[in-house]
Amino acid sequence: MPVPDLSGVPPWAEFNDLKNKINDIVAKYNNLLVNLDSLNVVSLTADHIDTGTLDANVVTIRSDLTAGAFIQINGSGMLINNGSYNTFTADINGFVTMTGALIQSQTGYPRVVMDPASQLFGAYQSVSSYVAITPIGNAASSPEVSINSTAGRISIFQQSTQSAILSTGSLVFYTNDDFDFRFLNIAGSLNVPFSRVVDFGGLGTSLLQQLSSKAESGINTDSAGPFNGGIPIGTELMVNGGGTVTWVGIAAHSHTQN
Repeated sequence: MPVPDLSGVPPWAEFNDLKNKINDIVAKYNNLLVNLDSLNVVSLTADHIDTGTLDANVVTIRSDLTAGAFIQINGSGMLINNGSYNTFTADINGFVTMTGALIQSQTGYPRVVMDPASQLFGAYQSVSSYVAITPIGNAASSPEVSINSTAGRISIFQQSTQSAILSTGSLVFYTNDDFDFRFLNIAGSLNVPFSRVVDFGGLGTSLLQQLSSKAESGINTDSAGPFNGGIPIGTELMVNGGGTVTWVGIAAHSHTQN
């Protein structure tokens, strides 16, 4: 509503003129307070405003922070700026963009963390047990996936032109979940069950089967013979100086393998 006309009393006003003017002013003052709106307010200074809804399409709410940072809400949405760039925006369609934000499911454990300052992504069971993806890891200054626990640490990363797996403890690869020795165990040396090393070249046999069919050093061969040595057994042979002997062949025997 517009500001009411509050003209004064005429010169040499009588008592009734004063009484009527006061009643008129009181009536207009009451009406003004009851119907106070934006037409009557040019500037407002207050330590707090109690309201149900504050229309940000009409006013701009802004809080200036340190180093040029600020928070602002107006008809274009919500904006948080760190003094250099917008870290949070919510546009008129409700679409939210966050840049350089620390996001975590909770302050305790277990928790999921997205942290641009250190790890890109981490899932923590405790401060020492977690799975993490880091843009620059410790192993080779390359992107890294690491699994940490009280048992040790394993990292998967790119090293030069090759992919690498680094483990502080034994590294075991299981082919299924029944734990029936179908695994590859690397613990200082390479421990491989020969029965699980299978030839894919066409034989279809394991390394254990092929080694078992080979000669073993220090073990005697099976006994074989007798052999004629190229001379029929029973042949009479002349002896130098006279007389003869009968050729009985080479008796059955074995050899020690080296």
